[in-house]
Formats: sequence, C-alpha cells, structure tokens
Amino acid sequence: MPRLSKIPWVRRQRTRLRRPLQILMSPVFANYIKFVINTSTIIADPPNYVGRARELHPSIIALWHGQFFLLPGLYPRDIPARAIVARNDDAEALARVLRRFGLQLVRGAGASGRPGDRGGAEAAHGLIASLREGYSVVLTGDVPPGPARKCGFGIIMISSRSGRPIVPFAVATSRYRSVKSWSRMTINLPFSTLGIVMGDPIYVPREAGAAELEVYRKRVEAALNDVTAKAYALAGADMTRATPPSIAESPS
Repeated sequence: MPRLSKIPWVRRQRTRLRRPLQILMSPVFANYIKFVINTSTIIADPPNYVGRARELHPSIIALWHGQFFLLPGLYPRDIPARAIVARNDDAEALARVLRRFGLQLVRGAGASGRPGDRGGAEAAHGLIASLREGYSVVLTGDVPPGPARKCGFGIIMISSRSGRPIVPFAVATSRYRSVKSWSRMTINLPFSTLGIVMGDPIYVPREAGAAELEVYRKRVEAALNDVTAKAYALAGADMTRATPPSIAESPS
C-alpha cells in the first residue's frame, strides 16, 4: 500500500493548503518568539553586543543552522539587514516571520552537493550587493543537508569579496527542545535564562588565495563552535541535546 504522501491527490491537497497555513501560522510563530524573549532573563557577552553590532555594521552575522530560532526577535530594528532564505515553499513560513521582524530577504541556498539550481550563486551576489548597499546580512555557516557545523566556503567568499567582517553569533536558552534533524533544530522555550554571545569580527582579505581561504574557513568554524558553547554555558543549559549526532559522535 503506498504511503499517503505519495498519493497524487493527497500531495495536491497538501500543496493547496500549505500557503494558507503559512499565512495563518507566521504571526503565531512571531508572537511566540517575542513571548520567549520577554519571559526570559537575558545574559549577554559582551553586554553591549547591540552597540558592537552598530559599530561593525554592515557585517555578516553568522550562526549555525538550527540555532537561529530567536535571532529575528533579538535583531535590532534600527540596523538594516537582510537574511538569506531558501526559495522552496517549505521556507516560506520562515520568510514571513523574518519580514514581521523587519528583516528583508535574499532568496536562494547553497547546493551543498544537491542536484539542481537552488539559487546559491544568485543569492551570494545578492548578499555581497546588500553589504555594499549598507545592509548587514544574516546567514548560517553550514548549509543543508550538512554536514552540520562544518563551515562552508560561501560565507568566506562573501566576506572576502565585500570587505566586510564575519561576526560569529549564538543564542541559547536554559529550556529548549531539539528536533531530530541534521542540524538539531532548536525550539527555545519561555521562562528561561537566555544566553547571547557575539564573537570578535573576522575579516577575510580580498586577495586571499585558496590556502588562506581554508585557514579562514577553519577560523570561522572554530569561532562559531566557541560562541555556541559559550551561549549554552551562559544559559546554564546542557548543549548535548542540541548537538548534531555527527558532531557528538566524532572523536574529541
């Protein structure tokens, strides 16, 4: 017997209902994000991270995939920014939530070995152009479908070609749930201790060759791991459940 999701009329119904559900759920998600932030006790390192963000603007705000749930609600609205969001229908709900918090969008995603054109090259050009136009940009260092928490070269090339710094960023809460996905997508819960960590800016030279770009890729990867661990420590949270299996099982 075929799976329900494989039956044509079921697939058509799911496609027909997807957009109305996205429209209905986006304000729910946005209000939930606000609720989590408003009911949590925030501990930030550095305490003036918003001021630092203003000083470094325009910059590339980098974080790991799966750890971005609260970022839209924490991002200061007076700093113009654009976030990268995939072009597929499944990402439309996220796009609507980001818009509700004043973030503009650049659509596309890296292929990361997947077939087909996902708009990665076009998105990279859009991000570089955004930085030159005076927008900060928000994107993840790792790209679906993984490997998780392995920094790709896309973010490194964007920094090199734009001349703008990569700013490692992480958010964690003492109470959370994690989805069993490749990136261990984290759903933050209200009434938590909320840890926010912003790392030092990393500037990638315009003239960097392949070997030097690899050095900076590893540097950004290490910095993202460092701020993530610090955010969970500030929150007093057990990071194990938020750690992707490929990372947790790798030798130390």
